[in-house]
Formats: sequence, structure tokens, C-alpha cells
Amino acid sequence: MKNYLLILILMSSALAYAVPQSSSPTLSTYYYYELIKIDKKMLENRNEEVEADLLDLLDDDFESRSYNHAVLLKKYAFFLITQDRTDEGLLYLKAALKKRALEAIDTHNIMYVIAQITASQGNYQEAIDYLLEWMELGNNRKFPLNPRGIALIGISYAQLENYKESLFYISDAIERSNFFVEGWYELKFALHYRMDEFQLALETSQDLVRNAPKKKKYLDQMGGMYNILKFEIESLSSLEFGLTQDLLKKEKDYLLLANFYMYKQVPFDATKTLELGFKRNIIKRTSKNLETLSNAYIGSRDKVKAADTLREASKLSDKPELSYRLGQVEMSLSRWDKAIESFKAAKTKGWKKEKGKIEYFIGISLIELEKYNEASRYLSQSADLGQEKIANPWLEYIDYLEKTSG
Repeated sequence: MKNYLLILILMSSALAYAVPQSSSPTLSTYYYYELIKIDKKMLENRNEEVEADLLDLLDDDFESRSYNHAVLLKKYAFFLITQDRTDEGLLYLKAALKKRALEAIDTHNIMYVIAQITASQGNYQEAIDYLLEWMELGNNRKFPLNPRGIALIGISYAQLENYKESLFYISDAIERSNFFVEGWYELKFALHYRMDEFQLALETSQDLVRNAPKKKKYLDQMGGMYNILKFEIESLSSLEFGLTQDLLKKEKDYLLLANFYMYKQVPFDATKTLELGFKRNIIKRTSKNLETLSNAYIGSRDKVKAADTLREASKLSDKPELSYRLGQVEMSLSRWDKAIESFKAAKTKGWKKEKGKIEYFIGISLIELEKYNEASRYLSQSADLGQEKIANPWLEYIDYLEKTSG
């Protein structure tokens, strides 16, 4: 059941019922109120009665393209999925689609759910077929397209060893996403490598290192690409000479040289290379390039410049990871107000990883600012979100301060 919780959340809007009115399509008054009764029984976990009631309703006579029938089929399908009867639920979802009576947005959502289930069952071509239709309908009707659905097309093509199509869709998903999804970049790297696109594989490995700098395997992958491309002393000397003589005119050359310095653990040289590239207006001041410069500053232990650069990067991006990382750097500098501001920005941008950590860090920063009431509120939220092991000792500390302050 846990595997399909996300599906149910995604489809929550599709489970609601329209109040009967003159516009079409809507449920008839009879089925509308019958489903309201069934929902009440579901909330009370009277599942046997729920199933019996739904089957009884489904046994009615319907026209071939009955909206009432389609909604009942969909309702029963999701009930079955919540009962870990996914195979049965899938059949009813498909039956609901075949009625061709649902609203376009419902059809769009159900296609996505069917694709998720069929892919999880190993039926990758079927998943692709549904997802391509899902994309086409979404584009035609201007419905939002979840990057995870597009990534699933890429993942499914990879399972079928259609690497060219896989690369196209996983790259599209990465471009559309506001979040760094490690697995997508890993697949993109593997695909470039498999297709002997070593320069592109190197660039992807650099993306992985930039976003997950503490993972040694990505450094090793980047090193492997440098070796395959024979980027060593001769190439380094050529680029270094071009740098000193102001002969480098391409952004990629500056970035290649800077990333190589980072790989060789000489971040000071990386910062100088990037600073020159920015000064000469060859490196664009994008969030991605500024993040690379910030990482070089961190490697050089210049945290003030790292924070200032990362702040500029975060303002140019909707990705919450940059604001979250900025908050951590600001904490290390004891700039508590700026840390709080950054963590709040990360939350506003949709940070979803490590639930409760943002509240925890804000709480710690507020303690440092001696704002204990606010700190207690954030730390309590952190504990409620699953971080009680790290939050509770600080809550106890605040209680101790309050008891001894008099």
C-alpha cells in the first residue's frame, strides 16, 4: 500500500465529486449522494460494506459512455488500490478510461497513475504508451506535466535498452524540474557513457559533483571521464596558457579547467579561473555557474564569499537546494538572521527532503539569537515532523533556561 500512497495523493482531486448542477458532465443526484455515504463508511474502515455498495452500484445498467459509470469504476479502482489489490484496481482504472466519458483532467491523471502501476510491474512499453498519450493530452490542454512522469518515460526506455529515447526524456525531465533528483542525473551519466558521449558524460558527472560534493563515487566518475578524454598535463597546460594570455573565449573551457582543478583538489586555482571568466564576461552569471564558484570558495575555506555567491545563485533559481545550502553556510558563519532567511526561502520554494530539518535549523538559529519562544515553536514543529531525537534535547535546554532564568 505504501508504494501507491504517492499515487493516491496525486489523484486526490480526481476522487472528489462535483455537486450536481446543470453543466455537463456531472454525477446524477442519486449517485452523488450514494458516494457520499460510501465515503463515510470508508472513513470508518467499513471496507466490506464499501466494496459491497460499490459493486451493487456498478451492477446498474449504464449507457456506453456514461459519466456515472466511469466515476464509479474509478472510485472502485482506487478503493482496490488502497486495499493492496493493485492488479484488480488497474483493470477498473482502464475500464474507466475506456468509457471515454471522464473530463479531460481526470483522464490525464488516470493515464499517469496507470503508467506508474504498469511500470512498477515491469510492463515498460505499456507504461510508455500511456505516458506518451498523457504528455500529448497535457500539451494539447495545457495541463501541468509532472517531471517525474517524463522521467518515468526515460527510465522505461532505458529498461527496454532504447538509450537514445531514454536520454531525450530524462534530459527533458531534468530541465523541467525545480529539484535536483540524483537518480535522474545518474541515469543521464550512464546513458552518455553507454553511447560513448564522453564529453557529455563528463559534464553530467560535474553536475553530480556540484550537487552532491561529498559523494566520492561521483568524483571517481568525473576522474574516469577526464582519463578517457585524456585531459591531463598537456590539456591542462594548454588551457592554463590560454587563461593567462586571455586566449580562452569559450565558457566551457573556463568551466572545464575549473572543474579539473576541483577534481585535483586545488580549489584556490578553481576560484581564480572562475573569477577571471566572470570578470571577462565569458562565463554567464547563471545559478549553475555561480553554484560552481560557491563550491570552489567553500573548498578554499572562504565561506563569506561562498555565502555571498550562493545567495546570488539562489535568487536566480527556484531550486530549494541552493537556499537550503546557503542556510547551512550562514550558520557556519554564525550569521543567524541570514541563515533563518535562507531556510525560510528554501521552504517557500518547496523543500521536501529531510522533513523537520529546516524547522530544526531555524530553531537552533533562534536560540543563538536568544529568541527562545520562537525557537521552541520551530523545534516542536521539527519534533512533530520526525526529528524528535535531535530537536528534543534543545527543547529541554530551553526549558532549563526558562526555569533558571529567575
